Amino acid sequence: MAISNHNSKKIMSEINITPFTDVVLVLLIIFMVTTPLIMQAGIPIKLPKTQTVQDVSDSGLTITITSDNKIYFGDVEMNRNHLENALKNRVLNDPNILVIIKADKTAYHGQVVEILDLTKSIGVKRLAIATEAKGPQELKEKN
Repeated sequence: MAISNHNSKKIMSEINITPFTDVVLVLLIIFMVTTPLIMQAGIPIKLPKTQTVQDVSDSGLTITITSDNKIYFGDVEMNRNHLENALKNRVLNDPNILVIIKADKTAYHGQVVEILDLTKSIGVKRLAIATEAKGPQELKEKN
């Protein structure tokens, strides 16, 4: 029994959505993987505002003190003893490394001074304290 193939010249009018679906799934996977990395990037602090700000590259070590006086070395929360050990190890490897202290403007002043003293006693030669520049409106209010 022979089957006639008389519909072979008919134009297919449907859109093939398989490649589109593949692209959408790949994008979904990329967003699912990168979103947690983006969300963990920062520790919420409000830096004090100053009139004179000097741009310092973030290529150094960052010590962050939050408003509730938690200490972070990079993105890892530490107590003072662990911070001292981690800082000593990094300074031994690179004695000229820059240490940036980012302290919330409401952080306990004594805590900030202790961290400054700790960094100097370890032998840190390059030290910076992070601040934000005052906006134009704040400068006008002062004058």
